Amino acid sequence: MENKQVWHEFTVELERRFGELERWALQHWPDQDRPLSTSDFSPLRYELSLISNRLKNEDQRGPEPSEGGPQYINMNPEPWP
Repeated sequence: MENKQVWHEFTVELERRFGELERWALQHWPDQDRPLSTSDFSPLRYELSLISNRLKNEDQRGPEPSEGGPQYINMNPEPWP
């Protein structure tokens, strides 16, 4: 349980710091003819969400192959007959 709390705190802090960086970049962008917008940070925010989701789901994964887990997990469903 404590490990989950540590990861949660990490992801919250990561998102907070990214928000600060985004605000700083928007305020201090030197090219006023082509200003930055919050949409310029959307791809980065998406990547951070992938990291956060991976960290959240880390404990939901099954055992590794070296721990007796499956060597291969088919992620493609069977087609309809």
